[in-house]
Amino acid sequence: MVMPNRSMSWRGLVGVYAGITAVGLLIAILFFFRGLTLVLPFSGLELLFLGAVFYITAWNSDWKEVITVGEEVVSVETGRRGPVSHYEFQRRWARVILSRSGSWYPSRLLIRSHGRQIEVGRFLNEQERQGLAEILTAAVGCKAAQELI
Repeated sequence: MVMPNRSMSWRGLVGVYAGITAVGLLIAILFFFRGLTLVLPFSGLELLFLGAVFYITAWNSDWKEVITVGEEVVSVETGRRGPVSHYEFQRRWARVILSRSGSWYPSRLLIRSHGRQIEVGRFLNEQERQGLAEILTAAVGCKAAQELI
């Protein structure tokens, strides 16, 4: 199973957001009572935006990819709580390709067979992606291909 690094649980993230919100609103209310009335609505907008960013980040970090290498088939299932999409490749024809762009863009790890391909490990850093490529290459039993785009 491949999944993003999740440094904080949902409960911890909500706690941090509640703390930031409490401090931000306290300061905004103090400014409001001092006569600076526009600080409160803009502070509220800022805190709503921060909450949306926290939520989107937590939502994206819940993504999982399950890669199974069987005797005949290499299957990739992707989703959050359960499989949303499922891809199968014949193991005999499957190729693991680490596609490098040659510039500062990150590489892409692809499983390819018969004109179909899927990218795995988008959320991994470069070293983790290279490590996964080595593991998949050994498991599938093919020579790793490297492409420069």
